Amino acid sequence: MIRCDYHIHTQLSGCANNDLSIEKIIQIQQQNDMKIIGITDHDYSYQSKVEKIQAAQQTLKEVDPSIEVHFGVESQMLEYQVTSISIRLASYFDYVLMAPNHYHLRGVAHPRSFRDPRRVALHEIYMFEAAIACPITDAVVHPFLLSPDVFQFSPEELAAFGQEMMHNIEQKRLIYQLDLASQRGIGIEISPKMVRYNQRHLVAFYQLCLERDVKLLIGSDAHSVKQLDEISLLIPILEELGVVEGQLWHPKDRML
Repeated sequence: MIRCDYHIHTQLSGCANNDLSIEKIIQIQQQNDMKIIGITDHDYSYQSKVEKIQAAQQTLKEVDPSIEVHFGVESQMLEYQVTSISIRLASYFDYVLMAPNHYHLRGVAHPRSFRDPRRVALHEIYMFEAAIACPITDAVVHPFLLSPDVFQFSPEELAAFGQEMMHNIEQKRLIYQLDLASQRGIGIEISPKMVRYNQRHLVAFYQLCLERDVKLLIGSDAHSVKQLDEISLLIPILEELGVVEGQLWHPKDRML
């Protein structure tokens, strides 16, 4: 059974359902027998204002949940050495999730072509390197995961494209980055989106993460109540990978 979920959006994120309040999330996760969760709205939700961050923190304090709740944030690499969040604002959160491939957002660098798996592979590994090199990154979210909304492929086409993309990523280059992630204690997210989007090419990637002693962060990336429950889709994947508790990333790992 999965007992943690470190990537959850509230109604504060404009892309999440309006009824997804912190109180509702905690209630549902308690019913799901979760032990630790993380609230991680997009950094732009706070409009770069410390007051908005502190207000969200205060809401968490007032809820007084019976489960452990961390206050994180999701940011993105815009290009190499350029992030969507400042170090100053990042310091207000327990942890920073860094997305290397938020292609749907303005200002994020794109591959030269979304139809060429080789070009996408080169861009994905480049942005992955950027996220690992970023000093405020605590975990990298949905790397090498292809969104059907961005790529506009059928599920079958997207699955085949993903496999071809991974075949074009230089293994030595990827292993070097995973070794850096391991040394820095950076987690790599494993999300039920890989199941929803039929992204089987990621199984081998996660196996490589484990072989290089990189811990996996379990995150639903939920934007709705339904997506909170979809975390269970990961159970057969985690069993296939043979993941044990010691191979999971937790915020406390970064604070010891």
